Amino acid sequence: MKKHTIFAFLMAGLVGCVGIEQYPTNSYTDENFWNYEDNCMAALYLGYNQYWNADMYFGNNILSDDVYGSRHSSNSTNTVTGLATTSGGRFSDEWKQCYQELRTIHTALDSQDRMNIDENVKNRLVAELRLLRAFTYLRLTTWFGDVPFFTTNPTLPESKSMSRTSADQIKAFIHAELEEVSHILPKNTEIPADENGRVTCGTAVALNARAYLLDNDFENCARECAKLINSTEYGTYALASNYADLFVNGHYGPESIMTLEFAYEGGVENIKRSWATGTRIPQSIGSGAIVAFSPTQELVDCFRKTDGSIAEDTDYDDRDLRFYATIAYNGCTIEIPEAKACKIIGSEGVGKGTYTCWTNPDDEDKAKESDPNLTDSYNGSQDRTLTGYYNIKNYVANTVGSGGGSYKSLMEIRYADVLLMYAESMYETGQMSSEIWDATIRPLRERAGFDQAYCAYPGESDNLRQTIRDERRAELALEGRRCFDIRRWALMENSSLKNTGGVYLTSQATGAPFLDDGSNIQCPAPYNMKYWFPIPQSERDINHNLTQNPGW
Repeated sequence: MKKHTIFAFLMAGLVGCVGIEQYPTNSYTDENFWNYEDNCMAALYLGYNQYWNADMYFGNNILSDDVYGSRHSSNSTNTVTGLATTSGGRFSDEWKQCYQELRTIHTALDSQDRMNIDENVKNRLVAELRLLRAFTYLRLTTWFGDVPFFTTNPTLPESKSMSRTSADQIKAFIHAELEEVSHILPKNTEIPADENGRVTCGTAVALNARAYLLDNDFENCARECAKLINSTEYGTYALASNYADLFVNGHYGPESIMTLEFAYEGGVENIKRSWATGTRIPQSIGSGAIVAFSPTQELVDCFRKTDGSIAEDTDYDDRDLRFYATIAYNGCTIEIPEAKACKIIGSEGVGKGTYTCWTNPDDEDKAKESDPNLTDSYNGSQDRTLTGYYNIKNYVANTVGSGGGSYKSLMEIRYADVLLMYAESMYETGQMSSEIWDATIRPLRERAGFDQAYCAYPGESDNLRQTIRDERRAELALEGRRCFDIRRWALMENSSLKNTGGVYLTSQATGAPFLDDGSNIQCPAPYNMKYWFPIPQSERDINHNLTQNPGW
């Protein structure tokens, strides 16, 4: 999507606003503004710019047992460990981002009657805005429950007195909107390459399935998933053949359903909008950026050997292929971002080619005899890995600029998730069969490189539910979905888990797996996140009609 050329039209007028009570008053003073298609599209693209961001995409991982957050990501880390207050930044950021996006969307929707542009262009544009609005309200209801709800921009006095609307009422609106726009938006096969990143009718269907899944409404979730699996009415989707390449070149392929877009002109030398890689990748190529989170040993253990057996902690050979595309581990090989001018010695010279990432300090000390610039090893601080592992998913060296930002698109919804939602929903409604398994879980395991015996339908058993959940964890690892699964499975409501961190952040939650002094089995900050986010105190100070969620 070529958003970067027109972002500037609206950025200055809207991006700086925060809180429900503030909304644009001077962005559209020219009564002829909406007569021009470029201006209308600029409003739409600003909506795309604001609806979701990389910090939340990656940060949501910290709200799960998949990673351990460092002190450098305190807003999310305090949330997951139960130390955050109602003034916590993670809560206020989510709230402000969502309502800023709603202001942008409603500014455009409120002006649709004034859009003197081609009717087909207008209808699609309005449908896209409605989908982005549904996505935003889904964010709000998922985290906060009941929230202020409106479908047109409120006045300033109204915004300071609005009460919370039932989440059930808002969810009914979300489902109705997504159903309606799914019949307006084009298919993924109908849009040209220069419109990649814009939502489609398939996006609406997949997002509707996700909305039902978040409520454990498996019957309706299965119905929506089936629209994409058993028909081409809403687009044509399929799994990419290679999992690793999916996160390098596949973000516009047949598996991609909804993406988070970034912008560039002329490649890595002229990035207009990017996400920061430094805090999310190994330190030697992060060039001094301090790590935000480290994958836990529990996550690593979910990637089995290709015969289906559980690997030893530091046995990294012959693993599920998804492991190698997700986790940077001791002894792995990683491509160096040449534009960033790293000082480490690569296979093609200084800062070029590939290098070996050593997270074990003993191994790195030996390697430093040849290259003193290596800085990946566990050293007990929170500036590097806390667990002996780093994230590597979505890192693509040739998309990283000299400042460390990447323009690579991030996939928010992909077809593999649809297959997993369908498999879980069919199991929970008593309809799982070998045919359903072979259409959902089996192709995921085959792509992951497992032996045929492990790919085969295991039959009905007491462990089948957990098997499907574990498959979901491995397939979608570090894509920000795990925290929502933990919540909807009600695992956080077990008081013993909150007190001890049991099941989640237990064995080897922090400390690298190659240590043998016992320090790698300590859990300094147990998992203790509450089910609901609180209504931010700053918002309640402005609007006294906003009640607080239980437990805060």
